[in-house]
Amino acid sequence: MSQTDRKYSDYGYELLRETLLPELLNDEHDDIMYWGGKLLARKKSLTDIEEIPAFFERAGWGALQMQKAGKRQYVYTLQLKNGEKKPHFSRHLEAGFLAGQFELLYETTAETLLEKKRGEMRLHVHLDSIPSAAIK
Repeated sequence: MSQTDRKYSDYGYELLRETLLPELLNDEHDDIMYWGGKLLARKKSLTDIEEIPAFFERAGWGALQMQKAGKRQYVYTLQLKNGEKKPHFSRHLEAGFLAGQFELLYETTAETLLEKKRGEMRLHVHLDSIPSAAIK
């Protein structure tokens, strides 16, 4: 069985994300998770932004969809689980991963800001400069 064929329970994943990590990381939880996401992006670099939603699904992070693509800003929505009106745990890991992928792919500094909405999270990716790939 390959690593991509493995299935783990959501309960075990949520137990770590919702209970253990916030307890261990205390007040620094969101910052550490964000930078951890950037580290994961460097370790699991993708070749195109089109691959990011599939990675989110494979990682068990949820359904990610691009809503808006601009020269220096991208907006994604991350669907929460059925019936989940508020996120059960911080999504800073996902935000950091998204920023990290944009930094690697477009060779510029990026930051992702989270916006909580009913039934979804919006992730706003801001780039410091216009990527050379966007200039034609």
